[in-house]
Amino acid sequence: MQSDVVIRGVGMTPFGKFLGSSMKDLGRAAVNAALDDAGVRVGDIQAVFFANALAGLITGQECIRGETVTYPLGFGTIPVHNVENACASGGNALHLAWMAVASGMYDTVLALGVEKANHEDRVRTFSAFGSGMDVEDGFAVGDDAGQDRSPFVDRQARLARTLFEDRGVTMEGLARVASRSLENARLNPMAHRRFGGSPQDVLQARVVVDPITVLMSSPISDGAAAVVVTRRPDPERSGRDVRILASRIATRPPKGLAGAPGAAKAAGLAAYEQAGLGPGDIDFVEVHDASVAYELLTWSELGLCEPGQEQEWAMKGGTERSGAMPVNASGGLVGRGHALGASGLAQVFELTQQIRGEAGDRQLPRARVGLAQIGGGVIDWETAVSSVHILAGA
Repeated sequence: MQSDVVIRGVGMTPFGKFLGSSMKDLGRAAVNAALDDAGVRVGDIQAVFFANALAGLITGQECIRGETVTYPLGFGTIPVHNVENACASGGNALHLAWMAVASGMYDTVLALGVEKANHEDRVRTFSAFGSGMDVEDGFAVGDDAGQDRSPFVDRQARLARTLFEDRGVTMEGLARVASRSLENARLNPMAHRRFGGSPQDVLQARVVVDPITVLMSSPISDGAAAVVVTRRPDPERSGRDVRILASRIATRPPKGLAGAPGAAKAAGLAAYEQAGLGPGDIDFVEVHDASVAYELLTWSELGLCEPGQEQEWAMKGGTERSGAMPVNASGGLVGRGHALGASGLAQVFELTQQIRGEAGDRQLPRARVGLAQIGGGVIDWETAVSSVHILAGA
Protein backbone atom coordinates (compact mmCIF):
# COMPACT_ATOMS: atom_id res chain seq x y z
CA MET A 1 0.00 0.00 0.00
CA GLN A 2 1.38 3.42 -0.93
CA SER A 3 1.83 5.87 1.92
CA ASP A 4 1.95 9.14 -0.03
CA VAL A 5 -1.81 9.75 -0.02
CA VAL A 6 -2.91 13.29 0.76
CA ILE A 7 -5.98 15.36 1.48
CA ARG A 8 -6.12 17.92 -1.30
CA GLY A 9 -9.28 19.75 -0.24
CA VAL A 10 -11.98 19.89 2.43
CA GLY A 11 -15.38 21.49 2.73
CA MET A 12 -18.36 21.39 5.05
CA THR A 13 -21.63 23.09 5.85
CA PRO A 14 -22.55 24.53 9.22
CA PHE A 15 -24.06 21.89 11.49
CA GLY A 16 -27.49 22.62 12.95
CA LYS A 17 -31.21 21.98 12.65
CA PHE A 18 -32.12 22.59 8.99
CA LEU A 19 -35.60 21.20 8.41
CA GLY A 20 -35.89 23.19 5.19
CA SER A 21 -32.70 21.81 3.61
CA SER A 22 -32.55 18.47 1.80
CA MET A 23 -29.67 16.00 1.70
CA LYS A 24 -29.01 17.22 -1.84
CA ASP A 25 -28.78 20.82 -0.64
CA LEU A 26 -26.34 19.96 2.13
CA GLY A 27 -24.27 17.64 -0.04
CA ARG A 28 -23.96 20.17 -2.84
CA ALA A 29 -22.65 22.87 -0.53
CA ALA A 30 -20.00 20.59 1.03
CA VAL A 31 -18.87 19.14 -2.30
CA ASN A 32 -18.55 22.52 -4.00
CA ALA A 33 -16.52 23.84 -1.07
CA ALA A 34 -14.19 20.82 -1.09
CA LEU A 35 -13.64 20.93 -4.85
CA ASP A 36 -12.91 24.66 -4.74
CA ASP A 37 -10.50 24.14 -1.85
CA ALA A 38 -8.73 21.35 -3.75
CA GLY A 39 -8.60 23.26 -7.02
CA VAL A 40 -10.17 20.35 -8.90
CA ARG A 41 -13.32 19.89 -10.97
CA VAL A 42 -16.13 17.38 -10.85
CA GLY A 43 -14.54 15.61 -13.81
CA ASP A 44 -11.34 14.98 -11.83
CA ILE A 45 -13.15 12.80 -9.28
CA GLN A 46 -12.94 9.10 -10.14
CA ALA A 47 -15.06 7.63 -7.31
CA VAL A 48 -17.24 8.80 -4.44
CA PHE A 49 -17.53 7.17 -1.01
CA PHE A 50 -20.81 8.41 0.45
CA ALA A 51 -21.46 8.21 4.19
CA ASN A 52 -24.92 8.36 5.74
CA ALA A 53 -26.53 6.63 8.70
CA LEU A 54 -30.21 7.48 9.02
CA ALA A 55 -31.70 8.57 5.68
CA GLY A 56 -33.76 5.42 5.28
CA LEU A 57 -35.51 5.95 8.60
CA ILE A 58 -35.72 9.75 8.51
CA THR A 59 -36.41 10.58 4.85
CA GLY A 60 -37.31 7.14 3.48
CA GLN A 61 -34.40 7.17 1.01
CA GLU A 62 -32.77 3.75 0.99
CA CYS A 63 -30.55 1.76 -1.38
CA ILE A 64 -29.12 4.59 -3.53
CA ARG A 65 -28.57 7.38 -1.05
CA GLY A 66 -25.23 8.51 -2.48
CA GLU A 67 -26.39 8.33 -6.06
CA THR A 68 -29.39 10.55 -5.37
CA VAL A 69 -27.17 13.22 -3.78
CA THR A 70 -24.35 13.14 -6.34
CA TYR A 71 -26.51 12.79 -9.49
CA PRO A 72 -27.44 16.50 -9.67
CA LEU A 73 -23.78 17.45 -9.25
CA GLY A 74 -22.76 15.97 -12.61
CA PHE A 75 -20.36 13.24 -11.52
CA GLY A 76 -21.51 11.06 -14.39
CA THR A 77 -20.87 7.34 -14.52
CA ILE A 78 -18.19 7.05 -11.82
CA PRO A 79 -18.82 4.55 -9.00
CA VAL A 80 -20.61 5.81 -5.91
CA HIS A 81 -20.10 3.57 -2.87
CA ASN A 82 -22.66 3.87 -0.09
CA VAL A 83 -21.16 3.56 3.39
CA GLU A 84 -23.29 3.05 6.50
CA ASN A 85 -21.60 2.45 9.85
CA ALA A 86 -23.52 4.47 12.45
CA CYS A 87 -21.62 7.51 13.78
CA ALA A 88 -18.40 6.12 12.27
CA SER A 89 -19.80 6.26 8.72
CA GLY A 90 -17.74 9.32 7.74
CA GLY A 91 -14.52 7.85 9.15
CA ASN A 92 -15.29 4.63 7.30
CA ALA A 93 -15.82 6.52 4.03
CA LEU A 94 -12.46 8.26 4.39
CA HIS A 95 -10.78 4.94 5.15
CA LEU A 96 -12.16 3.48 1.92
CA ALA A 97 -11.19 6.60 -0.01
CA TRP A 98 -7.65 6.36 1.35
CA MET A 99 -7.49 2.66 0.52
CA ALA A 100 -8.76 3.23 -3.04
CA VAL A 101 -6.00 5.76 -3.74
CA ALA A 102 -3.26 3.97 -1.78
CA SER A 103 -3.95 0.77 -3.73
CA GLY A 104 -3.28 2.57 -6.99
CA MET A 105 -6.75 2.02 -8.39
CA TYR A 106 -7.62 5.73 -8.45
CA ASP A 107 -5.74 9.01 -8.42
CA THR A 108 -8.43 11.31 -6.98
CA VAL A 109 -11.59 10.41 -5.06
CA LEU A 110 -14.15 12.07 -2.82
CA ALA A 111 -15.34 11.09 0.66
CA LEU A 112 -18.70 12.74 1.33
CA GLY A 113 -20.85 12.52 4.44
CA VAL A 114 -24.38 13.91 4.62
CA GLU A 115 -26.94 13.59 7.41
CA LYS A 116 -30.51 14.83 7.83
CA ALA A 117 -31.19 13.61 11.35
CA ASN A 118 -33.83 16.12 12.39
CA HIS A 119 -37.50 15.58 11.58
CA GLU A 120 -40.70 17.37 12.55
CA ASP A 121 -41.58 14.20 14.48
CA ARG A 122 -38.94 13.95 17.21
CA VAL A 123 -40.01 10.41 18.07
CA ARG A 124 -39.07 9.37 14.55
CA THR A 125 -35.59 10.81 15.04
CA PHE A 126 -35.06 9.20 18.44
CA SER A 127 -36.30 5.83 17.19
CA ALA A 128 -33.91 6.02 14.23
CA PHE A 129 -31.00 6.44 16.62
CA GLY A 130 -32.04 3.20 18.30
CA SER A 131 -31.27 1.31 15.10
CA GLY A 132 -27.58 1.81 15.87
CA MET A 133 -27.88 -0.85 18.55
CA ASP A 134 -28.15 -4.63 18.27
CA VAL A 135 -31.94 -4.96 18.07
CA GLU A 136 -31.82 -8.76 18.44
CA ASP A 137 -29.85 -8.41 21.64
CA GLY A 138 -32.78 -6.79 23.45
CA PHE A 139 -30.68 -3.74 24.32
CA ALA A 140 -32.03 -2.54 27.65
CA VAL A 141 -32.90 1.14 27.78
CA GLY A 142 -35.46 3.08 29.79
CA ASP A 143 -39.10 2.44 28.96
CA ASP A 144 -39.50 5.95 27.59
CA ALA A 145 -36.22 6.03 25.63
CA GLY A 146 -36.99 6.63 22.00
CA GLN A 147 -39.96 8.79 22.96
CA ASP A 148 -38.25 11.78 24.56
CA ARG A 149 -34.54 11.20 23.89
CA SER A 150 -32.01 9.18 21.97
CA PRO A 151 -31.64 5.78 23.66
CA PHE A 152 -27.88 6.29 23.46
CA VAL A 153 -28.15 8.73 26.36
CA ASP A 154 -28.90 5.76 28.64
CA ARG A 155 -25.57 4.30 27.64
CA GLN A 156 -23.85 7.64 28.20
CA ALA A 157 -25.25 7.73 31.73
CA ARG A 158 -23.91 4.24 32.37
CA LEU A 159 -20.46 5.28 31.10
CA ALA A 160 -20.52 8.30 33.41
CA ARG A 161 -21.32 6.14 36.42
CA THR A 162 -18.46 3.81 35.46
CA LEU A 163 -16.10 6.78 35.44
CA PHE A 164 -17.35 7.87 38.85
CA GLU A 165 -16.92 4.42 40.39
CA ASP A 166 -13.73 3.20 38.68
CA ARG A 167 -11.76 6.31 37.73
CA GLY A 168 -12.61 8.88 40.41
CA VAL A 169 -14.20 11.28 37.94
CA THR A 170 -16.73 13.75 39.36
CA MET A 171 -19.61 15.74 37.92
CA GLU A 172 -17.31 18.76 38.06
CA GLY A 173 -14.83 16.93 35.82
CA LEU A 174 -17.49 16.14 33.25
CA ALA A 175 -18.77 19.70 33.37
CA ARG A 176 -15.29 21.15 32.87
CA VAL A 177 -14.81 19.12 29.69
CA ALA A 178 -18.26 19.96 28.33
CA SER A 179 -17.64 23.65 29.04
CA ARG A 180 -14.32 23.48 27.20
CA SER A 181 -16.05 22.14 24.09
CA LEU A 182 -18.87 24.68 24.27
CA GLU A 183 -16.38 27.53 24.61
CA ASN A 184 -14.31 26.20 21.68
CA ALA A 185 -17.48 26.08 19.59
CA ARG A 186 -17.92 29.84 20.08
CA LEU A 187 -14.95 30.25 17.73
CA ASN A 188 -16.21 27.82 15.09
CA PRO A 189 -18.53 29.34 12.45
CA MET A 190 -19.65 25.81 11.51
CA ALA A 191 -20.76 24.86 15.02
CA HIS A 192 -24.32 23.99 16.02
CA ARG A 193 -23.94 25.41 19.54
CA ARG A 194 -22.17 28.76 19.55
CA PHE A 195 -23.47 30.07 22.85
CA GLY A 196 -20.65 28.76 25.06
CA GLY A 197 -21.20 27.73 28.66
CA SER A 198 -19.42 27.62 32.00
CA PRO A 199 -19.07 24.42 34.04
CA GLN A 200 -21.85 25.76 36.25
CA ASP A 201 -24.08 26.23 33.21
CA VAL A 202 -23.45 22.59 32.27
CA LEU A 203 -24.27 21.33 35.76
CA GLN A 204 -27.46 23.40 35.97
CA ALA A 205 -28.75 22.35 32.55
CA ARG A 206 -31.70 19.98 32.22
CA VAL A 207 -30.93 16.41 33.27
CA VAL A 208 -31.68 13.99 30.42
CA VAL A 209 -30.74 10.74 32.18
CA ASP A 210 -29.06 11.05 35.58
CA PRO A 211 -26.25 12.16 35.74
CA ILE A 212 -26.07 13.38 32.10
CA THR A 213 -27.31 16.91 31.47
CA VAL A 214 -28.32 18.14 28.04
CA LEU A 215 -25.07 20.13 27.68
CA MET A 216 -22.97 17.02 28.34
CA SER A 217 -24.34 15.39 25.16
CA SER A 218 -24.11 16.32 21.51
CA PRO A 219 -27.11 17.94 19.83
CA ILE A 220 -28.83 16.19 16.94
CA SER A 221 -27.50 17.94 13.85
CA ASP A 222 -28.01 18.13 10.11
CA GLY A 223 -24.98 18.83 7.96
CA ALA A 224 -22.45 17.65 5.42
CA ALA A 225 -18.67 17.42 5.04
CA ALA A 226 -16.47 16.40 2.12
CA VAL A 227 -12.79 15.49 1.65
CA VAL A 228 -10.87 15.22 -1.64
CA VAL A 229 -8.23 12.49 -1.41
CA THR A 230 -5.48 12.19 -4.00
CA ARG A 231 -2.05 10.75 -4.67
CA ARG A 232 1.14 12.59 -3.69
CA PRO A 233 1.51 16.18 -2.51
CA ASP A 234 1.44 18.90 -5.14
CA PRO A 235 4.65 21.00 -4.82
CA GLU A 236 2.79 23.99 -6.23
CA ARG A 237 0.27 24.08 -3.36
CA SER A 238 2.64 25.69 -0.85
CA GLY A 239 2.21 23.01 1.82
CA ARG A 240 -1.60 23.03 1.81
CA ASP A 241 -1.83 19.30 1.12
CA VAL A 242 -2.16 17.19 4.27
CA ARG A 243 -0.73 13.69 4.38
CA ILE A 244 -2.75 10.74 5.68
CA LEU A 245 -0.18 8.95 7.84
CA ALA A 246 -2.63 6.33 9.07
CA SER A 247 -6.19 5.17 8.44
CA ARG A 248 -7.57 2.31 10.49
CA ILE A 249 -10.93 0.82 11.55
CA ALA A 250 -11.64 -1.74 14.26
CA THR A 251 -14.77 -3.40 15.58
CA ARG A 252 -15.85 -4.63 19.00
CA PRO A 253 -14.01 -7.80 20.05
CA PRO A 254 -15.95 -11.01 20.75
CA LYS A 255 -17.61 -11.13 24.14
CA GLY A 256 -15.56 -12.82 26.82
CA LEU A 257 -12.23 -12.55 24.98
CA ALA A 258 -9.91 -11.73 27.88
CA GLY A 259 -7.62 -8.77 27.39
CA ALA A 260 -8.96 -7.83 23.97
CA PRO A 261 -8.89 -4.08 23.33
CA GLY A 262 -12.09 -2.23 22.58
CA ALA A 263 -12.75 -0.77 19.14
CA ALA A 264 -11.20 2.64 19.85
CA LYS A 265 -8.06 1.20 21.43
CA ALA A 266 -7.62 -1.39 18.69
CA ALA A 267 -7.99 1.21 15.94
CA GLY A 268 -5.63 3.56 17.76
CA LEU A 269 -2.93 0.93 18.23
CA ALA A 270 -3.13 -0.04 14.55
CA ALA A 271 -2.98 3.62 13.47
CA TYR A 272 0.06 4.36 15.64
CA GLU A 273 1.82 1.32 14.18
CA GLN A 274 0.98 2.33 10.61
CA ALA A 275 2.17 5.90 11.14
CA GLY A 276 5.27 4.85 13.06
CA LEU A 277 4.24 7.20 15.86
CA GLY A 278 3.06 7.01 19.43
CA PRO A 279 0.62 9.06 21.52
CA GLY A 280 3.44 11.39 22.54
CA ASP A 281 3.96 12.41 18.91
CA ILE A 282 0.41 13.71 18.53
CA ASP A 283 -0.07 17.47 18.88
CA PHE A 284 -3.87 17.65 19.04
CA VAL A 285 -6.89 15.39 18.66
CA GLU A 286 -10.55 15.35 17.69
CA VAL A 287 -12.30 12.50 19.50
CA HIS A 288 -15.85 11.19 19.58
CA ASP A 289 -17.82 12.90 22.33
CA ALA A 290 -21.48 12.11 21.80
CA SER A 291 -21.19 12.51 25.54
CA VAL A 292 -18.27 13.83 27.56
CA ALA A 293 -18.24 10.50 29.43
CA TYR A 294 -17.35 8.69 26.20
CA GLU A 295 -14.67 11.28 25.50
CA LEU A 296 -12.97 10.80 28.87
CA LEU A 297 -12.88 7.02 28.44
CA THR A 298 -11.43 7.44 24.94
CA TRP A 299 -8.49 9.51 26.23
CA SER A 300 -7.02 6.43 27.90
CA GLU A 301 -8.13 4.10 25.09
CA LEU A 302 -5.95 6.15 22.73
CA GLY A 303 -3.06 6.24 25.19
CA LEU A 304 -3.30 9.99 25.70
CA CYS A 305 -3.51 9.59 29.46
CA GLU A 306 -3.38 6.69 31.88
CA PRO A 307 -6.65 5.22 33.23
CA GLY A 308 -7.42 7.10 36.40
CA GLN A 309 -5.83 10.36 35.21
CA GLU A 310 -9.00 11.61 33.53
CA GLN A 311 -10.13 13.81 36.41
CA GLU A 312 -6.72 15.45 36.71
CA TRP A 313 -6.60 16.04 32.95
CA ALA A 314 -10.07 17.54 33.01
CA MET A 315 -9.59 19.86 35.99
CA LYS A 316 -6.06 21.07 35.20
CA GLY A 317 -6.93 22.10 31.64
CA GLY A 318 -4.62 19.68 29.83
CA THR A 319 -7.09 19.24 26.97
CA GLU A 320 -7.95 22.90 26.47
CA ARG A 321 -6.65 24.95 23.55
CA SER A 322 -3.75 26.18 25.69
CA GLY A 323 -3.09 22.77 27.25
CA ALA A 324 -0.49 20.11 26.53
CA MET A 325 -2.93 18.04 24.43
CA PRO A 326 -5.76 20.14 22.95
CA VAL A 327 -8.87 18.03 22.43
CA ASN A 328 -11.83 18.99 20.24
CA ALA A 329 -10.72 22.51 19.37
CA SER A 330 -13.61 22.50 16.91
CA GLY A 331 -16.07 22.20 19.78
CA GLY A 332 -16.34 18.45 19.25
CA LEU A 333 -19.69 16.76 18.87
CA VAL A 334 -20.92 18.49 22.03
CA GLY A 335 -20.27 21.95 20.59
CA ARG A 336 -19.89 21.63 16.82
CA GLY A 337 -22.76 19.15 16.66
CA HIS A 338 -23.26 15.59 15.52
CA ALA A 339 -24.51 14.98 11.98
CA LEU A 340 -23.82 11.26 12.12
CA GLY A 341 -22.62 10.42 8.60
CA ALA A 342 -20.73 13.70 8.33
CA SER A 343 -19.19 13.91 11.80
CA GLY A 344 -16.05 11.89 11.11
CA LEU A 345 -15.31 14.00 8.03
CA ALA A 346 -16.00 17.19 9.98
CA GLN A 347 -13.24 16.10 12.38
CA VAL A 348 -10.90 15.75 9.38
CA PHE A 349 -11.98 19.19 8.15
CA GLU A 350 -10.84 20.58 11.51
CA LEU A 351 -7.53 18.70 11.51
CA THR A 352 -6.79 19.87 7.98
CA GLN A 353 -7.51 23.51 8.76
CA GLN A 354 -5.40 23.38 11.91
CA ILE A 355 -2.42 21.72 10.19
CA ARG A 356 -2.59 24.29 7.38
CA GLY A 357 -2.76 27.13 9.89
CA GLU A 358 -6.17 28.19 8.55
CA ALA A 359 -8.34 27.70 11.64
CA GLY A 360 -8.75 31.41 12.34
CA ASP A 361 -9.62 32.37 15.92
CA ARG A 362 -9.41 28.76 17.08
CA GLN A 363 -5.95 28.13 15.57
CA LEU A 364 -3.74 26.10 17.89
CA PRO A 365 -0.13 27.22 18.42
CA ARG A 366 1.18 23.71 17.72
CA ALA A 367 -0.73 21.67 15.15
CA ARG A 368 1.68 19.61 13.08
CA VAL A 369 0.30 16.11 13.70
CA GLY A 370 -3.38 15.50 14.46
CA LEU A 371 -5.50 12.46 15.26
CA ALA A 372 -9.22 11.98 14.62
CA GLN A 373 -11.19 9.18 16.29
CA ILE A 374 -14.89 8.48 15.93
CA GLY A 375 -16.90 5.52 17.16
CA GLY A 376 -20.27 4.18 16.12
CA GLY A 377 -23.06 1.92 17.28
CA VAL A 378 -23.42 -0.25 20.37
CA ILE A 379 -23.23 -4.02 20.81
CA ASP A 380 -23.64 -5.35 24.34
CA TRP A 381 -22.97 -1.89 25.84
CA GLU A 382 -19.66 -1.56 23.96
CA THR A 383 -18.87 0.64 20.95
CA ALA A 384 -19.39 -1.44 17.82
CA VAL A 385 -16.85 0.24 15.52
CA SER A 386 -14.22 2.95 15.63
CA SER A 387 -12.02 4.66 13.06
CA VAL A 388 -8.76 6.49 13.69
CA HIS A 389 -6.91 8.75 11.25
CA ILE A 390 -3.55 10.43 11.80
CA LEU A 391 -2.76 13.44 9.61
CA ALA A 392 0.32 15.64 9.20
CA GLY A 393 1.57 18.38 6.94
CA ALA A 394 2.86 17.17 3.59
